[in-house]
Amino acid sequence: MRTTTSSRADVLRAQADLAERRLRSPSRVANSARNARAEVDRRRRWEPARDALWSFIEPHLGEGARVAVLGAGNGDDLPLERIARRAGSVTLVDLDAKAARSARRRLPWRLRRRVEIAAHDVTGGVADRIVVAAVLGEAPDKVTGPEAPLPGAPYDLAIGDLLYSQLLYPALLDLGVGERRRAAFLRRYAPLLTRSTVARLHASAPLVVHVHDPLAWWQGHEQPADLGHILRLAEREDIEPALSAVARGLGPVESDPRAALRSFGIAPGATALWRWPFAEGVDYLTCATLAGGA
Repeated sequence: MRTTTSSRADVLRAQADLAERRLRSPSRVANSARNARAEVDRRRRWEPARDALWSFIEPHLGEGARVAVLGAGNGDDLPLERIARRAGSVTLVDLDAKAARSARRRLPWRLRRRVEIAAHDVTGGVADRIVVAAVLGEAPDKVTGPEAPLPGAPYDLAIGDLLYSQLLYPALLDLGVGERRRAAFLRRYAPLLTRSTVARLHASAPLVVHVHDPLAWWQGHEQPADLGHILRLAEREDIEPALSAVARGLGPVESDPRAALRSFGIAPGATALWRWPFAEGVDYLTCATLAGGA
C-alpha cells in the first residue's frame, strides 16, 4: 500500500510540475514534447524531403560558409550532414537544445565539431505571453516581437526550418485553449510573430531560405487543393500557377513567411514545392523560398 500511495504521489507531483512548466514556458514545453515523440522510422520516411531541401539549398551554399538553422529540432527534415560538409560552421538555433544536440550527435565526429547549438527563443518570450493570456482569457500586452539578429550573427546563409506554424499553435493546443479562441489568437498574433521571425533571419544573413508547410492532407480533413496537381505544376516549374493552387487550399495562412516578405518589400527569389510524408496517411506540402535583402 505504501508503494502504491508513493507512486500516486509521484504521479501527482510530476503532473503539477508539468502544468507549472507549461505555464512558465509553454512554447518550449510544447515543442520539446513533439520532438520527444518522434517515431523511430521518421528519418527514413522523411529522406525524400531532406533530399529536396538539399537540392534547393546546395546552389546557394558556399564552401566554408557560416550557416544558421532556426528551428531545426531533431533535424529529421534537415540535410545537416551535407550542409556541415560544405559549410565552415553551422549553428542550430532552437528552443529545444536537447533535440538539437541529438541531431548533432548523429554526425561523424569531424563534422560534429563544426556544429554549435544555441538554445534560444526567437520570439523573446512574446509567444509565451500570448499563450498564457489565451489560457487566462485575457488580451496579452507587450506583443511587439524582437527583430534583432540571431545569436552568433552575422551568417552567410540563414534557414528558417518549418518553424513558422509552430510558434503559437502547439502551446495553445496543449494548454487546452478552445478552438474558437485558439483560431482568433492565431489570426491576430501569428502574423506578428512570423513577421518578427522573418525580420530576425534577414537581419542575420544576406541570403535566407524560408521553409514552411502551407497545406496538409489527411483522412477527414477536407482540402479543396489537390497535392498531386500542385506537385505536377511545380515539377514543370510553373511556380506561379502552383502557388495559386496552394492559395485555394486551407492551411495556416497566418504563419506564411512569404506574406511577411511582402510586408517588408522583399521580393521572393527561387521557390520550390515538394511533398513531405509527415506520418502514415498524412502528407504536408513544403514550400521553400530563397530571399535576399535586409
